[in-house]
Amino acid sequence: MVLDMTGVFQYAAFWISQRGGGSGQRVFLSFFLLSTVMSGLTSNDVVVLTMTPFLVYYSQAVDLLTPVAFLMAEIQTANIASMALYIGNLTNVVACQAYKISFLEYSAWMLLPCFVAIATCYIMLRINFRHEKYIPKIIKTPNVDPRSCLVDPVGAIFGLSVLACSLICLIGTSFAHVSVWIVTGPFALLTLGRDIWYDSQGKFKPAQVAAVTTLSDRQLEDSESMTGGGGAATGSDESRMEKGLPEVAVPESSIVQPAPILAEKDNKKLGDDQESVETVGVSHEPTAIPTSSIVTTTGNNNIDNQAASVDTAHQSWTKKFGRKFQQKSPLLHAIAIRMPWAILPFTFSMFIMVEGLSHSGWIAIFANWATKLVPNYVAATYAIGFVSVLLCNIFNNVPMTILVARILQHPNFVDSPLATPEVIKGCLFALIVGSNLGACTTLISSLAGLMWDSVLRSKGSGVGFWNFFKWNMGVMPVVILATLTVVVIELTVIF
Repeated sequence: MVLDMTGVFQYAAFWISQRGGGSGQRVFLSFFLLSTVMSGLTSNDVVVLTMTPFLVYYSQAVDLLTPVAFLMAEIQTANIASMALYIGNLTNVVACQAYKISFLEYSAWMLLPCFVAIATCYIMLRINFRHEKYIPKIIKTPNVDPRSCLVDPVGAIFGLSVLACSLICLIGTSFAHVSVWIVTGPFALLTLGRDIWYDSQGKFKPAQVAAVTTLSDRQLEDSESMTGGGGAATGSDESRMEKGLPEVAVPESSIVQPAPILAEKDNKKLGDDQESVETVGVSHEPTAIPTSSIVTTTGNNNIDNQAASVDTAHQSWTKKFGRKFQQKSPLLHAIAIRMPWAILPFTFSMFIMVEGLSHSGWIAIFANWATKLVPNYVAATYAIGFVSVLLCNIFNNVPMTILVARILQHPNFVDSPLATPEVIKGCLFALIVGSNLGACTTLISSLAGLMWDSVLRSKGSGVGFWNFFKWNMGVMPVVILATLTVVVIELTVIF
């Protein structure tokens, strides 16, 4: 998050788009590799929050018919590349903590499967999006100076240096079996201290914070006007419905704010929960409420008024605190509101659910069933891998990992004569593969997918549940099979 606030990722995105030289295939490969590196070194959440809005605006600036190929490549690489390192995904941490796997041991096992998964994904994406309307042969280059996106160049250098030192220390301390939080904690405190110092010295102004999220949007709009581009992609309404992406209109303002007007049939295509979308900036006269429709009460008026006043006072206090925090610490405030706080109560509730299943005896029953799937390490790897992918779409990948890890550690499974060391290793790494790649099957299979869809909808675009599933089914089954095969080969060589 701190690196994102410096504008370094926007800088990288613009730099790569210009180095593409106008070749659509080269630009696609460049963004594919950028998402891969970002997810591998940070996390999938960072890629989703940073690259998704950029790609929406970028597709307008270069007149892409549809950005679906770039968006699908982004979400798939975000989830696949997060499999490379211990810290790439919360599911990796859960599985490794359960089996006491060190950072170095994890990387030694998972780097090769991750590379194979990335390569397979790229090949399948090129096959599925081979039509020129998805990846055109020629893409115009935005007339933007990438360096203008660096809001805080010194902060970018500092953040990248801290990240590099953290990864080096994680590798070095793996031999001593030091817990990951002990290694990463000091670097996190160092970064927090630097942010507090920045705010205390007034080095990061609120205007700069706003610029981080709008700078690339404004510059893409400026580039669009200079090159004479229309901004929004062209095409018929029927083709837009086929793509699952509504038209993104660009109003006349200094910041690009997509505001589509969708027909009723388009709303149903994107989701039944979208009743209507209004154009930003259009004022409407207030609708008069007939007096006959107003119901008056006497007995509960005082109670309702008291409740309303308490609610108003609470909102006033929280808004006042938020404004004061934003004024005094604009950088910390901007980082705080970007943090995926929803993960905490969600994960906590899933731990409670798993404990409830364990207390009621279901974990033991599931462990007995699991022994039927593992006659040998080959069958165990494929079975646990595909079962994990399936369960991701029922429980979401984080609770699925917690649940399956508890099942595989239950005495009913561990004490089985079939649970040999190679079988246990195969189950562990198949679980990691399933939790990362299973997140690329449906929108509800991971928090990253839900955030990705939320960001797209906030920008006036949406792929939709069915279209997301359809495009992923053309890629992910082959990727999952290839990745699990590499794990089986590794087990064969080691054991």
